[in-house]
Amino acid sequence: MRGECADMAKGKEKEALQVERVEIEKPKRKVGRPEKEISAEQKKTACRAAYLGMPEDRIAIICGFASGNPTGWGNYLSRHPDFKMELESARVTGEVEMQGRVLDASNGWQGAAWLLERTRGYVARAQLEHTGKGGKELSVSGALLGAFGGSK
Repeated sequence: MRGECADMAKGKEKEALQVERVEIEKPKRKVGRPEKEISAEQKKTACRAAYLGMPEDRIAIICGFASGNPTGWGNYLSRHPDFKMELESARVTGEVEMQGRVLDASNGWQGAAWLLERTRGYVARAQLEHTGKGGKELSVSGALLGAFGGSK
């Protein structure tokens, strides 16, 4: 056997044997908790809730995130932008329909005013001035002060 190896080496002196070192990468372990899976039924219910105007923290509970865990919910939405867009689209579609209902209700201006107050920040402000007899300054004294624990 020894002679065979020597004979083989003589015939193949010109050929160089090249060995390439290949490193096999081990799959990296994910650090932290495993990602929560949301079922198709939960996603459907969440989109319906967003459509109806339910607050986002309540939608998170529908999807299995504990109340008071906005970070976990926010992280999930940032890792799943398609689902986040579905929720936003459902929310906006619901808003458009609800606003249409308010304006189509034939309530006159009250429905539009209500909608402006709640969605655009308009606030009905009323001022009431108090004056005494003949437009003089109103003074609070006497029996009225006694009713509030004061003295004459």
